[in-house]
Amino acid sequence: MARRGEVTAATVRARQMMLGALVLSHLAGFAVMGLAFAFDGADALLTAALGFAAVVIFYAVGQALEVVATELEPTQGLGLVLTSYAVRVIGIAAGLWGILSLEQVAPRISDGWLVASVTATVLAWVTGVVVVASRQRVPVYDP
Repeated sequence: MARRGEVTAATVRARQMMLGALVLSHLAGFAVMGLAFAFDGADALLTAALGFAAVVIFYAVGQALEVVATELEPTQGLGLVLTSYAVRVIGIAAGLWGILSLEQVAPRISDGWLVASVTATVLAWVTGVVVVASRQRVPVYDP
């Protein structure tokens, strides 16, 4: 655990992974939204944007809390991350269910674009994290 006001190397690495994930997921999400609009119009664009936003909110909050957790004692950090996961899953599921159940919204949802947007954004987020993490130098693992 770092002293007050000191940022640890783990925190720096966690922030770098989050930035990589944000950049790549935005590229993928905006690409899917552009394709949705080009092929199926405004309703498809809004559907793709909804899927993109749900994934980015879910992962960004989680990754931000992981950055915070790197500065806590291990058991506190693990508790924070696990609790936030449960809250985020329930929150995102409830939010999507609520939005998709609205009678003004339901007929305008394009299931295919929702799936494409969520899938592309998740894959891009995870790829961004993995690519950045694979390029980081972690002193304990270096010879």
